Amino acid sequence: MSRVLRPLVRLPWRSIPLRPFLARRSYSTPSMEQAQEPKTDYPALDKVVKKIGYTDYAQEYMGKPAPAGVRLSKSKLALMIDGEIKGYRYMLLRDACKCNLCVDEHSKQRKFRTTDISPLIRPRDVKWDGKELQIKWSSDIEGWGPDHVSKYNEATFKESRANPPKSDTGKLRRRFFWDKKMMEDIQHWVSYEDYMNDEKAFMKAMRLLSLTGIIFVKDIPDSREMVEKIATRMGPLRNTFYGPTWDVRSVPQAKNVAYTNVSLGFHMDLMYMNEPPGFQLLHCLENSCDGGESLFVDSFRAVDLVRYRSPEAFEALSKLHLNYEYNHKEHVYNNSWPVLETESVDSKKRIVRVNYSPPFQAPMVLDDDIHAHWTEYRRALAMFASIIERDNLVFQLKLNPGECVIFENRRVLHARNKFNTEQGKRWLAGAYVDEDAVLSTFRTSRNANANLWHRTRVQPPLKAAAEGQATAEDNGTE
Repeated sequence: MSRVLRPLVRLPWRSIPLRPFLARRSYSTPSMEQAQEPKTDYPALDKVVKKIGYTDYAQEYMGKPAPAGVRLSKSKLALMIDGEIKGYRYMLLRDACKCNLCVDEHSKQRKFRTTDISPLIRPRDVKWDGKELQIKWSSDIEGWGPDHVSKYNEATFKESRANPPKSDTGKLRRRFFWDKKMMEDIQHWVSYEDYMNDEKAFMKAMRLLSLTGIIFVKDIPDSREMVEKIATRMGPLRNTFYGPTWDVRSVPQAKNVAYTNVSLGFHMDLMYMNEPPGFQLLHCLENSCDGGESLFVDSFRAVDLVRYRSPEAFEALSKLHLNYEYNHKEHVYNNSWPVLETESVDSKKRIVRVNYSPPFQAPMVLDDDIHAHWTEYRRALAMFASIIERDNLVFQLKLNPGECVIFENRRVLHARNKFNTEQGKRWLAGAYVDEDAVLSTFRTSRNANANLWHRTRVQPPLKAAAEGQATAEDNGTE
C-alpha cells in the first residue's frame, strides 16, 4: 500500500484534481441561500446594487430600510431620478441645503462654511417620494438642532446653479444665426416708451436680444442722457477710460479711428481689455451727412460657415490667439484672445464668443505657436475674414436721430461707411453694459414670466440660406 501512495505524496498537491476523489463520497453542506433584497419599483437601481456588491448602511445609520429609490452606502446616497442613478456624498448633500436655517431668506447668503460640515456626517432619517428628498442628519453642523431637515426638490439634482450656462438665459444658450436677408425680415424694433415702461415689451426685447444678439430702440427723446437710461435698464454702465458714456463723432487728431470720418472695418470693441464689455449701445443724436451707414454681421453665423466648409479651419480659429493693444501716453492696455471660443475644443460644440478686432491688433512676431502653425492659421483667418465681408451676410442701415442699436459685442461685428463732414454732422452717443449684468436681466425677465419668455421666438423667413443651414442653431429653450 505504501508503494502505491508514495508517488502520490511526492506529487505537488496543486496538480492533483480533487473533484474526482470528492465525488466518490456523498459530502453535503447545508444550503446557504442569500437573503433576497426586497423588490421595489426601481429595478434598475436594484440591478446596479447587485452588480457592484452593494453594502447597505441604512440599518446602521437609520435603524430601518431606505425608502424605495434610495440606497445608502458608507459615504454616499444613491438616488434614482428619471431612470438614471447618481451618487451624492453626504457632505456635499449637506452643503447644498438651502433651508432658512442655512441660507438667509432675505440676503440669500449662507450661514455656514463648507468646512463647518463634519466629515463624519451621516443621514439618520431619509424620505423620498420621487419628487422631494428630505434628510435629517447625525453629526450635523454645530448649532443646528435635531429638528433641522434638509430638503431637495428634483430640480436640485438636475441643475442647482441660479443661471445655468446652457439654459436659455446663460452664456452657452442657443442662438439664432442670421444673415442679411434674415435680419431684414426679423429685426426687432421697440419704442423707447415701451422699452422703459412696459415689462412685457421689455421682456420680449431681452428675449430676442438673447437669441439674435441685436435689437433696436426707436422714438427716443432728443437728449444726450437717453443712452444712459436705455443702458441702465439692462444693467449698470461699464465705466472705461472713455467714461461711463461716450460720443462717436469726427474730431481732429483722433486717438481712436472711430472718432474720424473714414471707413471703419468690422471689429469688436475693447479687445485689449482683460474683460471686454458684453453689450454695446449706439444712440443716434444727429446723422445729416452723406454716408456713415452702420454695418453689422453675425460672427457666429460666419464661423459656423467656416465649420461647414472646413472643420480644420474652425479648429484653427479656436487655437489662434491674436494680440490686441491700446498704447497711448495716458493709457496702455494689451491682451490676447482666441479668435473663436467654443464650449470645448470639439468642433461640434456650441460657439461661446468670437474675438476679432483688426484695427487694434498688436504684433504677433514673438509668438512661437503662430510661427509653427502660421500656414493653417493664416488660411483659417483669411477664410473667416472673407466670409464676414460677404454681401449676403452684411446687414446695413443708417441710424436716424432718435434711434439706438443694442448689440452683443463679442458676437455681432460692427463697421461703418465713410461719411462726408463738409455737409451735415454725425453724432452717436455710446455706452457699454457687461455681459454678466445682461445675463442677470435675461434670467430675472424669464423668472418673472417664463411662459412669455419661451413663447417669444424668432420667426425666420420661409426660405433660409442653404449653405451651413444644417449646422445653424435654433432658438430652442431649456
